[in-house]
Amino acid sequence: MKRTCVVLVALTFILGLPLSEARAGTFLVGAKYWQAQWDSAVLDWFEKDIGAGFAEVGVTLVSDVDKGSGYLAGPVLGYQTDDGAWAFSFAPMFLSHFSQDWHGQADTMTLETGIDTTRMDYDLAAIYSLAQYQDRASFLRYCRVYAGYKYQTVEYDLTLRYDTDMGQAVYDYTLDARVHMPTVGFGVVYPIFEKLVFGIQGGMGLALIDLKMTDQEDVTFDIYPKYSVSFNGEANVSLLPIDNLVMQLGYRFQEWYLEAMNPRTWEKTESRDRTTGPTLTVVYTF
Repeated sequence: MKRTCVVLVALTFILGLPLSEARAGTFLVGAKYWQAQWDSAVLDWFEKDIGAGFAEVGVTLVSDVDKGSGYLAGPVLGYQTDDGAWAFSFAPMFLSHFSQDWHGQADTMTLETGIDTTRMDYDLAAIYSLAQYQDRASFLRYCRVYAGYKYQTVEYDLTLRYDTDMGQAVYDYTLDARVHMPTVGFGVVYPIFEKLVFGIQGGMGLALIDLKMTDQEDVTFDIYPKYSVSFNGEANVSLLPIDNLVMQLGYRFQEWYLEAMNPRTWEKTESRDRTTGPTLTVVYTF
């Protein structure tokens, strides 16, 4: 029972690559899949920028960016100390695919967009168990605190097609964002049965954003967004169907904000980046 709970508790916190050499403990290796719905702050900011360009010539752009749908996936590697006090994680989700549509109308002009999206998320975390303090409060045996770091890269290649009475005009843009998110959080892990564990965790931190835009004339603009807060959370159920094999089903939420100047109007805009959806993780322990 003790060995099983140690393994399941470790996985609940998205375990990954050990940060230092381990002499004893539990190692984990596997894969994680996130089926996600994504409201992109970068794409929302770009829509506002294009709208500002139309406004300069007295035309109002009425447009709609559909919520992106797709997935993120990658390996899960991890280590937990033999006493269960510490666990370390690294989950590089570098496989992804998202599809999004954007269309709009500006006076008699119809706007259609082709979007090619590349997104990668890298999660690193250190988790500390509060079980050793359970003599002060029995509930602490189920509690964990963690410090993490997420690095997210997003690149859009956009082709805008303007259909007018005079014909079609085509423009290409590239948006490149790098987001650094240091995070701290708290979680609770509760064993329902011997081989079934429920976990929930949540954290907040900063979103430090680097955003560049390259326009149709191959001119690159540094946007200089303001840093913002970030939020994340996950609830999951972990199961050990056979020895040394762990399966986890969860639901994950992640959000940050992009506040930046519009390079056309020098007015501030704010856009929300939110990704939600179910996750599936399978891990082998040794």
